[in-house]
Amino acid sequence: MTASPADAGSRPPGPAPAGPTRPGPGGPAPGHCARAWWAAVALVLVSAGLRVAVAVLAPGALGAPVRAAAVLAALVGLVAAIAPGLATRRARRTPGAASLAAPAALGALGAGGLLVDLTLLLDPVSAARPDVLPSGTSTLPPALGAALVAADVALIAAATVATAGLVALARTSGRSVFGTQRGASLLRPVAGALMAAAGLVAAPFTVVGPGTGFAPHAVLDTPAPAGAGIALLAVTVVVVALLPGVRAFGTTGEGGPAHRRPTEADETGMRVRRAVHTALGAGLVVGIAPVLAASFTRDGLAVSPGAVLAVVGGLLVIGLPARTAVLRSRAVGVAALLTAVAALFGALLPTLSGASDAAGSPFVTGTGILLLPAAGVLAVPALLVVVGTPRLVVRARPTLSVAWLTVPFAAGPALDVVLAGVDGGGTPAAALDPGLGTAGATVPQVGVGTGGWAVVLALVLAVLTAVLAVGAGFAERRDVAGGYAPLGARPTDGTDTVEPDPTMLPMAALAAVLAVPGFGGPLARDALAANAAGGAWQNPGAAAWGSLAGVVGVAIAALLAPRARPARALALLGAAGTLLVVRLSALVLTPPRPGESVGIGTWAAVAGLLVTLAAAGVAIMRIRQASRPPEPAPPPARGEPSAG
Repeated sequence: MTASPADAGSRPPGPAPAGPTRPGPGGPAPGHCARAWWAAVALVLVSAGLRVAVAVLAPGALGAPVRAAAVLAALVGLVAAIAPGLATRRARRTPGAASLAAPAALGALGAGGLLVDLTLLLDPVSAARPDVLPSGTSTLPPALGAALVAADVALIAAATVATAGLVALARTSGRSVFGTQRGASLLRPVAGALMAAAGLVAAPFTVVGPGTGFAPHAVLDTPAPAGAGIALLAVTVVVVALLPGVRAFGTTGEGGPAHRRPTEADETGMRVRRAVHTALGAGLVVGIAPVLAASFTRDGLAVSPGAVLAVVGGLLVIGLPARTAVLRSRAVGVAALLTAVAALFGALLPTLSGASDAAGSPFVTGTGILLLPAAGVLAVPALLVVVGTPRLVVRARPTLSVAWLTVPFAAGPALDVVLAGVDGGGTPAAALDPGLGTAGATVPQVGVGTGGWAVVLALVLAVLTAVLAVGAGFAERRDVAGGYAPLGARPTDGTDTVEPDPTMLPMAALAAVLAVPGFGGPLARDALAANAAGGAWQNPGAAAWGSLAGVVGVAIAALLAPRARPARALALLGAAGTLLVVRLSALVLTPPRPGESVGIGTWAAVAGLLVTLAAAGVAIMRIRQASRPPEPAPPPARGEPSAG
């Protein structure tokens, strides 16, 4: 086997390796690759736009979570398909194999999707599509059904154009676009593809209530063309996951044994496999996401094991392809963004559902409103980490290592309500929401609402963000140390500050002490302990554990900052400040009660925030001092020997 052409710009400058002549930068292959990439990007963009339009314009009460999931799914698929090419273009390089492989992998799913979406036009009644149909007996307007079919055709065209570009690139260079490295790295994505295929052929959701009209079936019981489309999707997922290793099995490289050193072809193969598996896994997850959202939120439906298998398999296909600290940090940013989205739904949707009285009045609680500022302060650094430059990514990542704790803190009051709602009817109203009725009143019918499940999901994603952040930190230290130091070892080149900053240290210690009354004391006097503005230590529960998470987050960030490099110290102090801001936001978001006044929690939180800002000012001064050029040494006095 011969080496493969790298994505343009991936090979370091130097003489070209021996072998067939490779076209230069102005040759026909790079120009053809660029045109093929732009055409594939345009087609994927058209497909995403059509799907967004259908999600927004579909008639019926589908629910905001279902529509939001469909819109986000289209956008995520678009990003996964064009991200490798955009990174190449941003570096002012010509798109190559990896840039073309991503839209080709995503577009390959369009053929099966086309057969599934044709059912909406040919046999609407048998189409089990709770993501676009309000009921199983309703139909989708022909224009919107045609838009979905056109979106699938655009994906197929994108795959065709991108594949043609890959074939032309291989022919002009005389080398494989998949590299020559062995296929051992395919074990995880292929296992995920098999799991996802098993989930696809199972029922997409479960019907648990009458009146929905939907009749989901496994692939063998699904009538054509939808049944054939699902089977084609399952086969396509496995084939595309295996495709990057076709040229790798059994190869030993260019004139060497199997245990040769990595070459440029191996780097190319890694880039192409990463692009293919990321786009394929993202396409799997976003394809099932709207149906999964409908299974969670729509009455009479429930999640099926097949949907869970498909999502888990898609995540395994994507995996964690990050071998550097920057890529691992971007994975942390994606997890933090998903956490912020789940927290936003937990803040805006009702935590509980049911009837508040015998007349059947709807029961709505707003105890998750504190998740609104938590989602905002978490989304800002997450976006910087996802789309920022590598230098910004490495500097902003420590913020997420602490900022994820805003979600457990803000979710505490809502989680108390969720746990009380799980007990069902007869729960005291005051235990669910302090603003409900008189003392002793009960709620006859209550259950966990959509917002309550979103709160639980936000907590799970927050923990995932923390785990990924720890891994990114270890990878960063390993990279700085040269790639061979033990994980977590302090670099030997002096890049970490060993001695604590004498000016910042007392400020940080004071901020850590003030966090205890700031989170544990009541923001307002005479406020109920169960209220979002009340104290937590007197009322053990999820709210108390959330407040403890806030104390731990501020203390860890404040005490680590003096021993960190100035830029990292600024990030850590910023995270501590966000925790305190979310705590104080309860004063604005929680309605005041008669006779309340400012409590000790408010004063302590404000003082802690001011001290944290002062410490951040010291970090900024240290950054500016480090950026100044060193002053030249004064010339030696006459008669004194100069150093030499």
